[in-house]
Amino acid sequence: MSGAPNHNNDTEECISEEDVEELMVITSRKQVRSDYRRSLGSEASRRYCDINNKET
Repeated sequence: MSGAPNHNNDTEECISEEDVEELMVITSRKQVRSDYRRSLGSEASRRYCDINNKET
């Protein structure tokens, strides 16, 4: 037995290329939704400030 650490390859899970692509798509969709919600909040805040500034 060598001094290298013993890795048990039987228990390691291999992720297929299709699974990686699916995970990337899911992650991208979540990021787009998050960015979209953030931009909606920024737009609503900007409009609120514009309305309040016009009234004064």
